Amino acid sequence: MLKKRWVKEMKRAIYSFLLGIIFSFLLGCAPAERPQTLPPTLSKTLKTIVVLPFDYYCPTETPIPFYCPVTGIVPGEIEPSAREVMNELLKVALIPLQDRYTFIFLSQNEYETLLEEGLSLAKTSEALVRYITQKTEAQGLLYGKIFRFKQRKGSSWSVDTPASVSFTLVLYEGETGRILWQRTFDETQKPLSENILNLPLYGKIKWLTAEELAERGLKNILKTFP
Repeated sequence: MLKKRWVKEMKRAIYSFLLGIIFSFLLGCAPAERPQTLPPTLSKTLKTIVVLPFDYYCPTETPIPFYCPVTGIVPGEIEPSAREVMNELLKVALIPLQDRYTFIFLSQNEYETLLEEGLSLAKTSEALVRYITQKTEAQGLLYGKIFRFKQRKGSSWSVDTPASVSFTLVLYEGETGRILWQRTFDETQKPLSENILNLPLYGKIKWLTAEELAERGLKNILKTFP
């Protein structure tokens, strides 16, 4: 019995060691994400960005309030706490960018008030962006939408269903309302045996919670933020 247990522990140790080597190799070989470059004139004037609370995907929504050209996403279950979780994760994820930008984070009430006022005056999504940025004295607007935020069912070592998260972030120019930058994260965690290349994203050999998966997704897409 002791011999079998020892062999089992040795196999587990060797497996973890080999995965660690593979993980280090993947991190070293992965191409570095580079920030998108803004036009020179815009890079000098875009200093303050108003950040809206995340919206939930709605299948019956109209092009207003915000034009968000995302295709190919399969929406799904969204946990009731998803908006609050994503708002807090985004605040933390934007901290490394505060040496380049000042971020104004609107509360849900502030956003809904401005949205109601803006929709009574603006007839297009571009006009609505201009209205909100003028009211907040910002030159850019960061908008996020959640398509899926499904919590794992199980533990960090064994799951019945894995976490699944999908969202998009869009940066609009305040003066024109045009899109300057957009990235979408869409991931359902898979076993490493099916896709070991995702190990750098997952960060560890465990089943992540939806919060952990979303946090890694935000960090990943913000690497290209202009």
